[in-house]
Amino acid sequence: MPPRPPLSRPRSQARPQPRSHLYVPADQPRFLRSAARTEADAVILDLEDAVAPARKDDARSAAVGFALGRPAAGGPELWVRVNGGARGLDDARALLATGRIDGVWMPKATAGAELDTLGAAVGAAVTAAGGSVALGLLVESAEGVLSLAEAARHPAVRRIQLGEVDLRADLRMEPDSARGDDLLDWARGPVVAHTVAHGLECAVAPVSVHTSDRAAFRASSLRLRALGFQGRACIHPDQVAVANEVFGTDPAALADAHALLDLFERHEREGSGAFRDGQGAMADAATVRRARDLTGRTAAPAHEDRPDGA
Repeated sequence: MPPRPPLSRPRSQARPQPRSHLYVPADQPRFLRSAARTEADAVILDLEDAVAPARKDDARSAAVGFALGRPAAGGPELWVRVNGGARGLDDARALLATGRIDGVWMPKATAGAELDTLGAAVGAAVTAAGGSVALGLLVESAEGVLSLAEAARHPAVRRIQLGEVDLRADLRMEPDSARGDDLLDWARGPVVAHTVAHGLECAVAPVSVHTSDRAAFRASSLRLRALGFQGRACIHPDQVAVANEVFGTDPAALADAHALLDLFERHEREGSGAFRDGQGAMADAATVRRARDLTGRTAAPAHEDRPDGA
């Protein structure tokens, strides 16, 4: 196991957190063409579950071609979900060699030798070519949930995504209903908690297989956002706009957060810790922290009192 980083890694600020992560089967040319025009913040080229075993090699070649044809700047982030085991390591090395991907999603992720090997491949690619390539944990099994505390410590890991379709199957649960449910909240909480505790970039909410029900997708996305997820995985382009809306920043909420920080800074100058916000609710350090996360505003530098009052 590589040396463990501190529990609270500084969260990366190099890029905004994606609101939507669109899965695209890498062996389907028409879907790849659509991916080049998507409004998703991140595209995930899928080499695993969405690809038939006989087409795995074709999918890898197509993914490499897509990555090489990607514009050098602009557009969505580009990630790849590799296969498990030795094939997955070959997938990762082939895509990392392009120098054009932003990250690798590890399926059925658990702590252990396979994570160490894949993390080392990502680290080697970064060392060789520079830039920034991240590793994401796709948690899809009971073992993955239970080993998350260990896996999230890996120095290459930057994101965690919950894969509830596979997790339900592993737990012998019924498939989820069109409206979703709260039966997996016990697994959702650790994904969010470990993302925050380890200073990772974002916790990605699970896909919904009910692609024709936009209202249900929006309702479940709102609930997942309330649980602490910062973005959502999508398997259909129609879901992207909903995810972008739900996980985006509401202009009114942003304005309220700025107003709260203005009020806090005024009270702080007056020596007051807790105070009432514009709606009359009590505000304190925790409220201010959330407003800073939303706005990106840092604490104002402390000024020493001067005898002349300047």
